[in-house]
Amino acid sequence: MREGDRTVHRPRWLGARGIAVLSASLLAAGLGSGFLVWQGTTAVFNSTTANGSSAWATATVSLTDDDSGSAMFNATNLVPSATGSNCITVSYGGTVATTVKLYASASADASTVAQYVNLVIQEGSGGTFNNCTGFASSATLYTGTLAAFTAAKTNYSNGVGTWAPSSTASKVYKITYTLDAATPNAKQGATTTATFQWEAQA
Repeated sequence: MREGDRTVHRPRWLGARGIAVLSASLLAAGLGSGFLVWQGTTAVFNSTTANGSSAWATATVSLTDDDSGSAMFNATNLVPSATGSNCITVSYGGTVATTVKLYASASADASTVAQYVNLVIQEGSGGTFNNCTGFASSATLYTGTLAAFTAAKTNYSNGVGTWAPSSTASKVYKITYTLDAATPNAKQGATTTATFQWEAQA
């Protein structure tokens, strides 16, 4: 194509209607750009609901007694048939149901005299440490020798007891000992010891 003396070359892809075609392409590009803007500003309908903050708290298991750290017995100069007893109040202050068990956590019997010390262990109500006045038994937990008790009742799983508190409560335990009337003369001056322990588990 000539314009005056100058030859004008158009790209072959435009042809005679190249300007119109190009304008249409630009218009399409402009519409596409506008579409993208519309997509980016569209609002979203939304709704939620919640039930508040959840929480998890552990239970407590707590045992105390009224012995002020003293031993239940410090019996001396025992002779055959000698007897004695003592009471102790055990209190539960936990927040979950449990069963309280009694066992011997430690013992010593080098002179083997424990086989002649007979025990009766009861649980009930009434009385306090060093004072069994008013004690009323609700169950007899053990009858037998001290030697057998310290050998067989050594932890929670094999301990004795029926008390099953579920909240703050107390139980009185009465332990009675008797030195067997048949204790042999060879056991003079002998000593045996045991530590009574109460435990609650949940």
